[in-house]
Amino acid sequence: MFKFLIMVLVTVELVLLTTFFQPANATVKEPEFYTWDYASVGSEKLVCKQVIIHPKKSLIPESSEMQPVAIRSQIVSDRYCAK
Repeated sequence: MFKFLIMVLVTVELVLLTTFFQPANATVKEPEFYTWDYASVGSEKLVCKQVIIHPKKSLIPESSEMQPVAIRSQIVSDRYCAK
């Protein structure tokens, strides 16, 4: 009886721990970063930009060690680049 009670308690504890404490997802599908850059080509005004890199699915030579990507940037608040 005592062994059964301990087994039930351990099982309930494991169920609760796996339900409430899920591991963090450490992979990043689309890397993003913030940087100071010019607002546009020919502009002298520096702005904070968010740059997002998207992997592209396109055919490349097998001898290439690089992966095709699309880079998208947009102007954001200066507080993102303050660090």
